[in-house]
Amino acid sequence: MTKILVVDDEPFITDMVEATLVAEGYEVNKAYSGEDALTSIQTDPPDLVLLDLMLPGMSGYDVSRFMQREAQYSHIPIIMVTARSATHDRSSGYETGADDYITKPFNPDELLIRVRAQLHHANQTDFSKLTGLPGSRAVQMAIQKHTKSNKPWSIIYADIENFTSYNEVYSFQKGDQVLRKIAGILKQAVDDKGNKDAFVGYAGRDDFVIITTPNHTDAIIKRAEKLFKEIADDFFNSADRKNGYFSYVNHAGLSLKLPLMSLSFDIVDNGGD
Repeated sequence: MTKILVVDDEPFITDMVEATLVAEGYEVNKAYSGEDALTSIQTDPPDLVLLDLMLPGMSGYDVSRFMQREAQYSHIPIIMVTARSATHDRSSGYETGADDYITKPFNPDELLIRVRAQLHHANQTDFSKLTGLPGSRAVQMAIQKHTKSNKPWSIIYADIENFTSYNEVYSFQKGDQVLRKIAGILKQAVDDKGNKDAFVGYAGRDDFVIITTPNHTDAIIKRAEKLFKEIADDFFNSADRKNGYFSYVNHAGLSLKLPLMSLSFDIVDNGGD
């Protein structure tokens, strides 16, 4: 049975939506805060989330952003539900990973139409809304396909060093911008230096995967490093750029000086040419 998580801090809204969905044969879980929503998503992953924008504590934006960065949840469609209809709210919702938007008060029939449409679309595609690249399931399928092949293959695992700390210092919004930029860089590197069937996807968090042939590997990495170097300074303020590091206070209260972000690459191949 298709499972839908309804997240709203107003019980009468969640009860009304639950009744509408259950009548159509859906299973419904409910959460009344962003924190409760994360717990529900992690313990009993839904097929779709109806997510109120304005929640106590963690906002709907924050919940959506968390889902987009976690590979196992990034494919789950999100419909933002809110009493606000401002263009800025809609834009912010889409930027953090919302697939659709519905404004309170809404018609139950309209809600069902949107739910069905998003579930259908989710079954047809697998891509990361955050980066625009194939998502975690597509990455796993591509890896399985190539590693079972007798043809030469090379898998490049790209990682952003010190990205987690950057998020906490500069904000998750800035971190999202970094991920989108890195996605563009890797795609450009593959387009410029990869074979015609090369693959690039987003595996979640700060991890990307490129699948190519061994004779293209070095050229792709060098191109990606060059493109990254051209824009890396844009991610930091002038003081951090001048110092060559950024300061970060860890959870133990210790102040650390961390190197500016960089790209690192690990390679696995089958020894072909």
